[in-house]
Amino acid sequence: MPKNKPAKMFFIYVKDFLDNMRIELKSERTVQTYKESLNAFRLYLRQVHGRQVDEITFEYVTEDTIRRFTSWVAENNSIGTRNIRLSAIKSYLQYAADRDIALIPLQLKAAKIKHKKTYPKKHNWLDKEQVVLLLEQPAATKTGIRDRFIILFLFSTGVRLDEFRHIKLKDIITEEKYPYVMVTGKGRKKRIIPVSDETFMENYSYYCTLYHQNKNMEDYLFFTVSRDGRGMMSEDNVQRILKKYADMARKTDSSFPNVHPHLMRHSYGAQLYRLGLSLAEIAKLLGHENITTTEIYAETDLAMATEALKKMIGNQPAREWDNLSEEDKVKFLGLK
Repeated sequence: MPKNKPAKMFFIYVKDFLDNMRIELKSERTVQTYKESLNAFRLYLRQVHGRQVDEITFEYVTEDTIRRFTSWVAENNSIGTRNIRLSAIKSYLQYAADRDIALIPLQLKAAKIKHKKTYPKKHNWLDKEQVVLLLEQPAATKTGIRDRFIILFLFSTGVRLDEFRHIKLKDIITEEKYPYVMVTGKGRKKRIIPVSDETFMENYSYYCTLYHQNKNMEDYLFFTVSRDGRGMMSEDNVQRILKKYADMARKTDSSFPNVHPHLMRHSYGAQLYRLGLSLAEIAKLLGHENITTTEIYAETDLAMATEALKKMIGNQPAREWDNLSEEDKVKFLGLK
């Protein structure tokens, strides 16, 4: 074996690993999540250990290094984030070990690091990051566009499942200065829910071009087709749609909860509370007769999860490695 053989950089396979994920999973969201996780590991080693990207080698990264990183993540983030970061490192090491058998011992040791069990809150709801992940699961097909709008509609209105199923095209008022949905709730009581969000309106318009070309205002907004024509969508069908995409989201975030219409309703209420609405205002929008029902939202975290959107870089002209800046090295390796 030649002496002074240069140590192999830990992140040398990142670009190929992510490209392979794009082919196998066909989920850009998962690719981005794994890229963010590997980059978080790099930043940890730089900030805590003072290591530049080309000083982070497979020899330097040990099982203990990974364990300390996951503990550090858990101290500063949720257990769910800790589990995602660990999944990314495990998957990356599996890919690397398939290409270099010398890395198998490290891969096997990392594989033994367990994910921590997550426990749902007393009052459960989706945070913003989870909603974004759920919305990104449906495919860009006609059915997928419908399903995505169903998810968005439930989160944007907080309607009950029975209210959702009864909404007709005539109940969506878009001609007014402030668009809204007219909902018929318990006891046949009607209430107005504003839906002026640009994303909602764009998805509603596109959905209608695919499913309501005849513009029959008496049609149910969401329907199923049978011999008798367009009928009300069943409860089971709505539940099935939400479960399908929650199961898909769980492949990216293993702690992703089971999703059902009432969870979406809770998520809407929690969002309103975070935006600063009073409990009385939230109660009115949700159709609560008793404000004590609304008080659960006062227990939600005020911090809103934000998602860092990173741009893919274009091709860079070839330069000597030692002359590259740390930032350029990171981009070259595919970490940004």
